[in-house]
Amino acid sequence: MMTMSTSTERQQLERDGFCVFDSVLDDDLLRRTREASDRLLEAQSAEHFAIQKSTGSLVPVTDDPFFAELVAAPGALRALTTLGYTNPRWASGYVISKPPHSPALFWHQDWWGWNDPISQTWAHPPQAFLMYYLVDTSRANGCLRLIPGSHRKRHKMHDAVPDAHTDDLRAVTDPDHPAYHAAAGEVDVPVQAGSLVIGDSRMLHASHANTSDHRRTVITLWYYPAWDELPEGVRAFIGGAQLPDTWDGEPLATIGSLHPTYDGDVAPTVWNRIPGPEFR
Repeated sequence: MMTMSTSTERQQLERDGFCVFDSVLDDDLLRRTREASDRLLEAQSAEHFAIQKSTGSLVPVTDDPFFAELVAAPGALRALTTLGYTNPRWASGYVISKPPHSPALFWHQDWWGWNDPISQTWAHPPQAFLMYYLVDTSRANGCLRLIPGSHRKRHKMHDAVPDAHTDDLRAVTDPDHPAYHAAAGEVDVPVQAGSLVIGDSRMLHASHANTSDHRRTVITLWYYPAWDELPEGVRAFIGGAQLPDTWDGEPLATIGSLHPTYDGDVAPTVWNRIPGPEFR
C-alpha cells in the first residue's frame, strides 16, 4: 500500500530519483553483512570476476540465507514507511563488490517494465533499489554516481547505452565506450558505511572506478514499494519468481509478507529493459 507522504526524502525521491537515509544498519548487522558478503565473494571463481570486470561481482544474495535478515531489516522498512510505502515486496538482490584498482561501472538503468504505461506516468518508483554500502565511499573508491531526474526525463545516455546489460560492457571490452565516461548532469553520492541509498530503477546510475587498495562492496536489494498499485501483469511477473530451497523455513519466515506472490490468471508483463520513444 502507498500512503501520502510529504517527507523531504519522498520529495527528493520523486524529483531526483533517489534519497539517502543515514545509519540504517547498526554495528552488529553491518559486521555480519560484511562477513556474509566476504564468504560469497571468496567462493567466486577468477572467471566470475573477469566476466564482471566493470561491475566487480554480481552474486545473488539468495546464495546465502543470512541475507533474509537484511531484506527485512527494520531500518529499511522504517525508511520505506517514511516514504509512504507500507506494503512493499522484495524481489531479488546482489552482492556487488569492486576489487581494488578496478574500472568504472557503466551507465545503466534497471527498470524492466518499459512496455507498461506506468513507466512514463508514475512519479514514484515502480521498482526501487535499496543500496547498503559496507564501507565509507568516495570518488576514489568507486562511489555511486547518478543523473538526477533521468527516471522521468530522457537523457542522451539512454540512447548512447540503450541496453547496458551486455557481456561486452560488463567485461569492458571497449574502455572508450561512452557508458564509462562522465555524463552531463551527473552527481556523486558518497555515503558512510551502513547508510541506505534508495533509488528509482528507471534512473541512470553508475559508479566511479575503485582506485583504492581495498575492496568496495555494496548490497543492492530490489523492492516493489507500491505493490498494491502495480498493474496486475507486473505483479504476475514478479510473483512468478521462486526462492531457492535453502530459503525455506526460517529465511522465508523472516521476510514474511515481503515475499511476493501472485495467484491470478493475467499474463505477465513482457520483460523489456529499453525505454521506447514515448519516454521523452
